[in-house]
Amino acid sequence: MPLTVTGTQPARATIEANRATEPDLQTDTITIPVKLCNLPPFNGIAAQVLALTSDADIDLKELSLLIEGDPAFAAEILFLANSSLFGFPSRMHVLRHAIAILGLDRVKTIAVTVAMRGFLGNRNSLVHQCWRHSAACALVCDELSALWDFSGERAYTAGIMHDIGRLGLLKSYPKESAQVLGGDYQEAGDVLKAERNALNVDHGRAGAWLIDYWALPATLGEVCERHHDAPRTKDPPLLRLVRAACRIADAIGFPAVKCRRQPSYPEAVSVLAPKLRKAIPPEEDLRAIVTARLAAFER
Repeated sequence: MPLTVTGTQPARATIEANRATEPDLQTDTITIPVKLCNLPPFNGIAAQVLALTSDADIDLKELSLLIEGDPAFAAEILFLANSSLFGFPSRMHVLRHAIAILGLDRVKTIAVTVAMRGFLGNRNSLVHQCWRHSAACALVCDELSALWDFSGERAYTAGIMHDIGRLGLLKSYPKESAQVLGGDYQEAGDVLKAERNALNVDHGRAGAWLIDYWALPATLGEVCERHHDAPRTKDPPLLRLVRAACRIADAIGFPAVKCRRQPSYPEAVSVLAPKLRKAIPPEEDLRAIVTARLAAFER
């Protein structure tokens, strides 16, 4: 699937020809998407799981056979299914049994988590910090999803993917991204400005490019691109949820970038409607829930 980019986009062959004479870093809206798309692809099994589970008539046996086609992926599915991350009370040793017990939505959530872990590869401290923020945001989305009338699985998937652009830039431009992420900032908006100054793109736009290239649902691309935007009355509910969860993850101690002024918990939830603010768990309770579930990632 061709990557949609703002502005005029030359044919891929032309891009590849130009790359031979480029400097090491070309920061524009043509070469950055090309470099991002040279990253390891989003796991093909996970992408197929996302597609299959959108079909209400999906055969569980078909889904099992798909996942079993990649034994390492299947093993990771079972590992996370049995971890404290998802809190299922009994041990599951057979993939088909796990799929039958967990259900399609939960299997989709676990598949996306496994794919994201694989995409990260070997983690340095900055990658690990960004990953913890993404995972914390996903877990907050899961905890708060009922307030927006979403399934926890759908909310979790959007949360764990919302910063994929930041992770992609770290892998594509490690030196430049490390300098940005290690900078001294007053608040989150300053980080976005630093990204644009260093790379001519921020992680939101980069994430939308990756979602489009991987042919993942367009709603995820919108979440990636707009989760730092100022709220608008016509914003889709899923975007509102992830935007709030991102700020809450920062407030409870899991920021992707440390700023001198992180939002407090009351500030993070203040943008929500009063009836939602009243229903959100106390700060210490939510922090404890997220911390405990994050332990499943740290093996």
